[in-house]
Amino acid sequence: MINIFSIITETIFPRYCSGCHCIMINSEKVLCTMCLLNLNRSYSLYEENNDLANRVSIYFPVKNAVSLLNYSKDCLASNLIHSFKYNEDLGIGKYLSETLCNELKSKQWINEIDYIIPLPLHWRRKLKRGFNQSEIIAKTIGKYFSKEVKSNYIRRVRNNRSQTKMSKSQRWTNVENIFKLKNPALLEGKHILLVDDIVTTGASLNSCIKTLSKVKDIKISVLVLGQTNH
Repeated sequence: MINIFSIITETIFPRYCSGCHCIMINSEKVLCTMCLLNLNRSYSLYEENNDLANRVSIYFPVKNAVSLLNYSKDCLASNLIHSFKYNEDLGIGKYLSETLCNELKSKQWINEIDYIIPLPLHWRRKLKRGFNQSEIIAKTIGKYFSKEVKSNYIRRVRNNRSQTKMSKSQRWTNVENIFKLKNPALLEGKHILLVDDIVTTGASLNSCIKTLSKVKDIKISVLVLGQTNH
């Protein structure tokens, strides 16, 4: 009876794949099976000394660095994350975050995390966008692994310009000294999971990590949905 009801509901109110926009079958969520298979995975989860770890360890060596997808212009991954970030499709962000969590659960180090910290937006940009995409990812991960999310432990003190059209050198200059810790003592001796949506040059994450690295005995791991290739 439940299956028949589901079939009737799906016929009257079809659900469309966020990737290819084809009608999905009952067992599919957000993405159809074909789009899910076509996502270009980064597989950084299975490489301890990976490119992402090297990219975000400029000022301080991170313990672990994981991304779900390889991100390039106009690919499926970039279209999905763009919809999440700029078109307010929070369902995509949560779905991709949960997909990463399902793969991450086999790693022992995730259980050692004390706090999850999303890369902060300046309050003006957050007010304009309506949400911080990194915070959505962080809360999804926190709920999955029963970890505390601390969104107010670090703040962005300067509303720096968008880096989308900047050169690599301009990006690094643009993010100098833009983060500030509210109470460093609360993070002493803790293992922090720093979360963002995508990594390109790694300038913003490195700037944030540089600020966090001033805390005594801190450990830092990094998690992102997507990473660009050099």
